Amino acid sequence: MRARFTLPAHEALVGCLRHAVRAVLTRWRLSADERDAALLVVGELAANAAVHGRSEMSLHLVLTQGTLGLVMGDHGDPAPSHRPATDDDPDEHGRGLDIVHTLSTRVDVHCGDHGTWIMACLAVSPARREPD
Repeated sequence: MRARFTLPAHEALVGCLRHAVRAVLTRWRLSADERDAALLVVGELAANAAVHGRSEMSLHLVLTQGTLGLVMGDHGDPAPSHRPATDDDPDEHGRGLDIVHTLSTRVDVHCGDHGTWIMACLAVSPARREPD
């Protein structure tokens, strides 16, 4: 099964994307724990895509037997580097990819002239259950 979302890269739209992904994952009958993990990964990757100022962000979801693949990309011309201010709380910034790595069985990052793409694979139950 597959789903794709493309929207402007704005932080305000991260919640909308999570809501849409929740609906898809519920329809695909992932367990509540699997949905929660996937939504956390989606939120972290979408927030990164939005913050780094590309024109659009895209999310591709692919569900195969035992694996949920998430590919988040930001598009457009390279944006200037955004470095956290020195007074930023380290508990609030910079841990997103650590969370993605912790929840995923595999993470690949590709950076190019026209954006960054991050693929995360999450283990899911091969037997689909009824929605919670």
